[in-house]
Amino acid sequence: MYTPKLLQWDFSLTTGDEVLDNQHKYLIEILNKLGTAILDGYGKENIIRILGTLKFYADWHFGKEEQCMEAYHCPAADKNKRAHSAFIEKFNRYHKEYLDSGGSDDLALKIHESIYDWIVGHILTVDSELYPCIHKRPKPNSVAAS
Repeated sequence: MYTPKLLQWDFSLTTGDEVLDNQHKYLIEILNKLGTAILDGYGKENIIRILGTLKFYADWHFGKEEQCMEAYHCPAADKNKRAHSAFIEKFNRYHKEYLDSGGSDDLALKIHESIYDWIVGHILTVDSELYPCIHKRPKPNSVAAS
């Protein structure tokens, strides 16, 4: 059975833009609140509230991040938009399914795992492509820098 992991920020997650990095840190904080709520049995109402916060903040953040990528002429801008759209679509399905299920613990775990994997994967593979656009050089200690 999946056990929610709490994500810790580290340099590998930096995009090179302090504002976006701070937004990512807040997304991680919300994700960690979801994990804690599941682990500590805070109940369906709290999980629904946290999911609502996550959806609202992710929608807002994605818009800001897309503007930033366009401003820096990042080649990953279109890929980023598509990934955001796919995430929101999947998140909305999960959110509805969770509400319809009456607050299934198993589904809450599945949602957390999916969001955790997506956030980490997206920041490491897509958002990190912003770093060389901002700094005009590869990110230190990254595959691109090797």
